[in-house]
Amino acid sequence: MHQDPLHKALARRRHSRRRFLAGAAAVVASPMVVSASTLGRAGQVAPSQRITIGMFGVGNRGSSSLRAMFPLPDHQVVAIADCRRDRALLAQDLVQKHYAERLGSESYRGCQIYDDFLEVLQRDEIDAIWGCVPDHWHGVVYSRAIEAGKDLYGEKPITRWIADGIKVRDAVRRYGCVFQTGTQQRSDPKFRHACNLARNGYLGKVHTIYVGAPGGRAYPAVPPCEPPEGFDYDRWTGPAPFIPFDKQRCEWLAMYMISHYCAGFITNWGVHHLDIAGWGCPEVFAKPFEIEGSGVLPAEGMTDTWISWQTELRWASGLKMSYTNSDNPNKQGCKFAGDEGWVHVNRAGISAEPASLLDVKLKADDKPLHASPEYSNPYTGHTADLFRSMRTRQDPVSPVEEGHAASTLGNVADIALRLGRKLKWDPAHDQFVGDDEANTMLSRAARSPWTI
Repeated sequence: MHQDPLHKALARRRHSRRRFLAGAAAVVASPMVVSASTLGRAGQVAPSQRITIGMFGVGNRGSSSLRAMFPLPDHQVVAIADCRRDRALLAQDLVQKHYAERLGSESYRGCQIYDDFLEVLQRDEIDAIWGCVPDHWHGVVYSRAIEAGKDLYGEKPITRWIADGIKVRDAVRRYGCVFQTGTQQRSDPKFRHACNLARNGYLGKVHTIYVGAPGGRAYPAVPPCEPPEGFDYDRWTGPAPFIPFDKQRCEWLAMYMISHYCAGFITNWGVHHLDIAGWGCPEVFAKPFEIEGSGVLPAEGMTDTWISWQTELRWASGLKMSYTNSDNPNKQGCKFAGDEGWVHVNRAGISAEPASLLDVKLKADDKPLHASPEYSNPYTGHTADLFRSMRTRQDPVSPVEEGHAASTLGNVADIALRLGRKLKWDPAHDQFVGDDEANTMLSRAARSPWTI
């Protein structure tokens, strides 16, 4: 009988899970003489028990993700897809040197390079995809991977456009995908402690949240030229409008400041601390709010996203959130202010008033937040948390619904500033209330064939 894509994906997933459970027994029962690393001794995990990974995008973020997962023994990167050949080769070399060292071999040749990520998705033995492509590719890559029956580590924001995020969020549940959003601050104990204080009443009633994120910058226009050899610029452009190549638009940081590819740091970076706001105060994600504010856009050049901004969000309960770029005036990070104290946290540290809040131990009747395995690098802990969730089939610390909600907060702020008026957002229906023009900005037509 013919199977539709959903049933085919679920069949592949069932096969993958059976391989996890039965693999080790099959290897040990074999009469062959095998090495200690094959059996899982010497600190290794047997091949049948390793999570096999395909990397999509190995630029700054992708190569950092690779290094962060190397301390974990229960995985193997077997495929890399990138439209820049030089980056793919560097990442392949990094992977193969690492596994050669881990296995005590002179060389390792188990990681293949692909130009087309769709070919990677056809490999049934691959369990998970690491999505480290630019923001404008997130919706397409994530949706294709989910439909192929893969689990996902998806970099934030979930998608460039809110409407695409809705589709990805819903597909995760429809296909039974385990999805870890790349908001790795949730795997940092100090962020978890701040949110536990806010959620469990140690600050009293939280009345105000202050969020600060790095601001944007302007880039001057540069003349177009031919892409370098080995760079498939048409594929890099993907669903975005095709604009002649130049030496700046595809690079850090300019591409994050061009709205075709990214909403700017108001969403791309801001999602980290907006996510912490919602983790510590669930009302932020779950309830309707009004938003208004102002900001500064580049006066000229090739970039068109917010350099600076000041916004205020208000909920019916009286909760308020001030969201600005760093030091305008909010300090970078997330601060929860209640009627009995406050706590501020960012990657540099955590502070509180009274200071005794930093030493609080949760009581038996408190409700502690999900705790990732602890490593010195939160990226590693975040990765380990996903691997654990893949084996248990339980949600990871940064599930897709909350990743989408945090991404939406930044995109809603961007839309409110561009329209220059107060808007009301209804998260239950994923739309603005009574504003047709604002709702047209939830999506944008994608360049064929990269639709969702």
